Amino acid sequence: MVVQIAKHIVRCKRIIGIAGSDEKCKWVETLGADVCINYEKDTFEQAVVKATPEYASVYFDNVGGEILDLMLTRRARFGRIAACGAVASYNDPNSPGLKNWFEVVSMRIEIKGFIVLDFMPRMGEGLKALLEAYKEGNLKLDEQNEHVISAGFEEIPNVWWKLFEGENKGKLLTKLV
Repeated sequence: MVVQIAKHIVRCKRIIGIAGSDEKCKWVETLGADVCINYEKDTFEQAVVKATPEYASVYFDNVGGEILDLMLTRRARFGRIAACGAVASYNDPNSPGLKNWFEVVSMRIEIKGFIVLDFMPRMGEGLKALLEAYKEGNLKLDEQNEHVISAGFEEIPNVWWKLFEGENKGKLLTKLV
């Protein structure tokens, strides 16, 4: 969804996606990414450097960890990071932390954490923009772009664990049955 919003609603100039397989990268590119980089490949870091020769002014971070640490080195001066998750360290109490934190100071990077509840006062405005984009064909919301799993309430933890296993493609939704 982030790629689609950045490309078709915000109209960002260049979108670089990051995913965990070549298949997922191809899918991310169909959503609007100009390029998608597979973080499972040994050449991931070099691919990020190649994809960001002018550095990136904005980065949406939903994983934290080593990927965020790398992306700190690829920020443009006065760049911004929207932090909405840290899936790489949710279940790792020994997560090494960030080695490139000084980049925040030297490049004057602005990092802002948020959750969707922060924007409840503007929810109507956001939903209107998303609905318009959907009607115009700029948002793909279907079974190919959403991973819906039907489960009972007791099964929710097992379903959500799939987020950490990389099984889902797109949003992972739980349909209670």
